[in-house]
Amino acid sequence: MYLARSSSDDNGLGTSTSLCISSALQRLDLTPDQITTIEKRVNRGATKKQRRSDDDEDSISNNNIMGASTERNLVYLEERLDLTVEQLRTVVVGYPPVLSFELETNLMPTIDFYDDALRSDVVGDANDGNNNDVVQHRSRLAAFICERPSLLEFNVAKRLIPRLEQTRAIISSSGGIGGPVDEEMLQMIATLTDSRFETWLKNNNDDSINDWNADTEKKSTRQQPNDPSAYVVVSNLQSGGNIGNIVRSASIFGCEECIVVGQKRYRLTGDHGSRFDLPRRHMYSHVDVREYLHAKGVRIYGIEIMENAAPIMRYDRETGVVKFPFDRESSGAAFIFGNEGQGLSAKQREICDEYLFIPQHRGGTVDGGGSASMNVACAAAVVLQAYCTWAGYSDASLEGEKFLAT
Repeated sequence: MYLARSSSDDNGLGTSTSLCISSALQRLDLTPDQITTIEKRVNRGATKKQRRSDDDEDSISNNNIMGASTERNLVYLEERLDLTVEQLRTVVVGYPPVLSFELETNLMPTIDFYDDALRSDVVGDANDGNNNDVVQHRSRLAAFICERPSLLEFNVAKRLIPRLEQTRAIISSSGGIGGPVDEEMLQMIATLTDSRFETWLKNNNDDSINDWNADTEKKSTRQQPNDPSAYVVVSNLQSGGNIGNIVRSASIFGCEECIVVGQKRYRLTGDHGSRFDLPRRHMYSHVDVREYLHAKGVRIYGIEIMENAAPIMRYDRETGVVKFPFDRESSGAAFIFGNEGQGLSAKQREICDEYLFIPQHRGGTVDGGGSASMNVACAAAVVLQAYCTWAGYSDASLEGEKFLAT
């Protein structure tokens, strides 16, 4: 552990203030430079009473209050979001002023706002239990705050709630189910200037709800299905952008269908028209998906980083041979991807015949740097391109700098 420097800082706050803050931060195992940066930013966010110099007669009491406030906020974040020490360190380093927030009037309402806003935006199994939903949602909220800690600075009553209500009204008027929002939308709601928010809201009115929401299944318009066939299973995902990009990759790399599990209505963004090319099939449970695919002789692959998973491909430098893990005896393959925060759920794992993972050259570090896993939409693109190559699908026609449908 590291202790703070002993001299007075640039803001005029004395040694005792720094030591009080440092004492609260000791369990995060921060470097001296990190502590120095955090102290400066916390002190800038402190109230005038807390910013009195050390010769003030109330300075010791105020400094103790400041240290206690820092500790209270740390404990609240840790317990409310069920954060690990590493995650808590990520939040504090990413946005130090959070330690100087008034707990009851600032920090708690902001966390509660993001908690409530994210609850309704999940595509998942209709039969999932309540306990699983609670654990999954808490993990999702924690991941959201860890990735975007600076979003905690925005005023709930004056900015966040009015903008969220406007956004949900637009989505609902377009046919949504109660105005679900995802992480990307919340970032826009919080950070855009007033003029850019109005422009974004107007544009969002046109494409916020996907065109697969009709209660009919879309059939393939492809004259010759690929052999072996490929499928993607959209289940338990949160971000409309991730769903849209998975659909886009599935269309590009020749999938026969996108199988959607759970609710029929959900956000779909970033697909660039692929929703009109790729057929959709809706099913209410993962068990239904397994029965449907196995009846076709399709093998189901769960994409997850785990001990019994096989790499999506391996290249032998000596022989120049690339090896893939797919099964020639099956008539096709279906790929199901884990939730952005939790990975594959128990119900998803139950239907998997085999597990695959994408090898990484770099991973996440103990101090919060790097990344321990890929974005789910990026992972889908890598997996589907690998399968497309292995299966021997033909290339699309090329015209200029674009591929054309045939």
